[in-house]
Amino acid sequence: MKILSGPMLRRLESNCAYIWLVIQGEFDVASLSAQTWLGSEQLSGDCECTAIKLSESLHAVMVCLKAPAGGWPEANSVGYDLCYEQQSMFQSAYFEGPLPLYHGEAYPSFRYYSRITQMMSASCRKPHGAKQDALAAYDRKIEQSGPLNKLPDVLFLTGDQIYADDVDPQVAQLIYQYSGELFPDEALAEQGQNRLSLDSIGWRNRNLLLNKENGFYTTAGEYHLLGFREYLTMYLLAWGGLCRDLPEPVIPMPTKHNNGELSKRQIDQDRAVWRSYNKARNFVGQSWRVRRLLAHVPSYMMCDDHEVTDDWNLSAQIQAQLSAPGSLGQQVVTNALTAFALCQAWGNAPEQYHELITQTLPAFIDGLTEYNAQQYQDTFKKLTTLNFTVLSATQPPALILDTRTQRAFRPGKPFAPLLMNDTALSQVKALLATLEPNTQELVVVSPAPVFGFTELEQLQLGAVSMLKHQGATRFDGECWISDAAQMQALTDNLLTLPALSHCYLLSGDVHYGYCRSHKKSHPANSHSVDFWQLTSSSVSNAPTGILETSLKMLHQGTVLGLSINPFKRKNTQYLKPVNWQGKFLSGHLNLGWLNLTDKRYTMSILRPNGKWSDWQYDLTKPDLLE
Repeated sequence: MKILSGPMLRRLESNCAYIWLVIQGEFDVASLSAQTWLGSEQLSGDCECTAIKLSESLHAVMVCLKAPAGGWPEANSVGYDLCYEQQSMFQSAYFEGPLPLYHGEAYPSFRYYSRITQMMSASCRKPHGAKQDALAAYDRKIEQSGPLNKLPDVLFLTGDQIYADDVDPQVAQLIYQYSGELFPDEALAEQGQNRLSLDSIGWRNRNLLLNKENGFYTTAGEYHLLGFREYLTMYLLAWGGLCRDLPEPVIPMPTKHNNGELSKRQIDQDRAVWRSYNKARNFVGQSWRVRRLLAHVPSYMMCDDHEVTDDWNLSAQIQAQLSAPGSLGQQVVTNALTAFALCQAWGNAPEQYHELITQTLPAFIDGLTEYNAQQYQDTFKKLTTLNFTVLSATQPPALILDTRTQRAFRPGKPFAPLLMNDTALSQVKALLATLEPNTQELVVVSPAPVFGFTELEQLQLGAVSMLKHQGATRFDGECWISDAAQMQALTDNLLTLPALSHCYLLSGDVHYGYCRSHKKSHPANSHSVDFWQLTSSSVSNAPTGILETSLKMLHQGTVLGLSINPFKRKNTQYLKPVNWQGKFLSGHLNLGWLNLTDKRYTMSILRPNGKWSDWQYDLTKPDLLE
């Protein structure tokens, strides 16, 4: 028996802690138990375990650790041990690679706080997107610093935990081979007279199936994930469960000895393959660190587009194509959302998703060996109408927004998405109504920034306006300001909290980091409400191409040789970091850190040399860029 993913600490409440993991091998949930410890003193041995069968050899498990009477001891390190047949599982026999333990630990630990003050946010982890992984680098920093009280109180992952559409070829080969070992074959929607399956199509040339007619507009679809088993296995890889080396590319690395035999174009292509491979290999080799970090820090997470496919629900046309009954598009989206529900959403609110996890999804997964269009249609409808927006168990509370499955488009505006439809916003309002009326602080997790980098967003929307569908897919014309009325409706709903004074908006998606403020007068009593847009992106996918060029031009103040100042408005609300050095946007890998004790936000930037530098923002005395 092996633990292929996890243990991952998820929702942490005053009287329980949820631990998620995936187990391979012969497994009986009745033989699984758990204990919690305060130093050498046992706190509780009470737990509830829920398991669902993914294949003959694989189970996803959620363990609910019960606190002793009176709840978890405030701010103390609570160790947790998972046992199988009364034997601790924190030993090498149960893991591939290093144990998810810091030096001196016998088992992982967590700290419960009735009020959280230290929050970390992160997004966008593409295996071949950069030479480094900021989450893995942060784990190394914790390892070197010693005391675990420097870990954040909670981690918010704001989208793109995996990349299903943009896959390095060697990662694709590993995913294909290993998923075939873990799961049976999966049938695909019929393509004309052809009956296909994952085993029959291989791991290459997926772009021949995933075409624009099916709703797939990604430009990197050659190794696109298709099956549920592939999406699930990608999560195992990203979160440190598959400690295997990647197979090397079959093409030799160009050297000075064979350069003369190849054209310059071929040399460039071959070198690009090896650069991608080396990045991905380093990512996989360091992912055990992310596993260790996630075993110690409670986390909430939401999907964005790359967990499914690039440009998912970007336009009304794409939404219709990827929703068509009996289509390959609907099949892929359903497979992806099933993996998301199991690996991400379940841990956000285990009780809320109990029926989905224990009743709906097992029957769906069990039937994947034969393609059943009605089964896919029913599961797709269930997953896309459910709405994955949830409230955290933290104080201050966090509202985690589903901005992908709840999209809509106004008549005559097929390229201007409402990131959340009217029904979803009504549900937001209902969730907020369950909070104490004296709630003054609220955290909102929105994968796309609510108050974005307006200058760049307007460039994107301008391209969409001119080029229509081509502009939307090329320039990612999706942001809250694509429909100003719906953005206003969101903020109006947030202001139904009568005492709200500070709203912290944590976002990712855009591949750069920045801080912005926005003030609104509360409609109830006219007191001032501060909205803080805190954007951290990305963990391992630095900006490239048009985005990288645009950021450089905007910072340098030139476009096509013309001198401009895109930030010239006198009352602009972008914040300058303390010790201002001329830039307020960072395209480097970064993690966001919000400290509510002294009202400071820190963008921890990972430099190419592996060292960290911090951009700090004092929210008590915001220094606005003018």
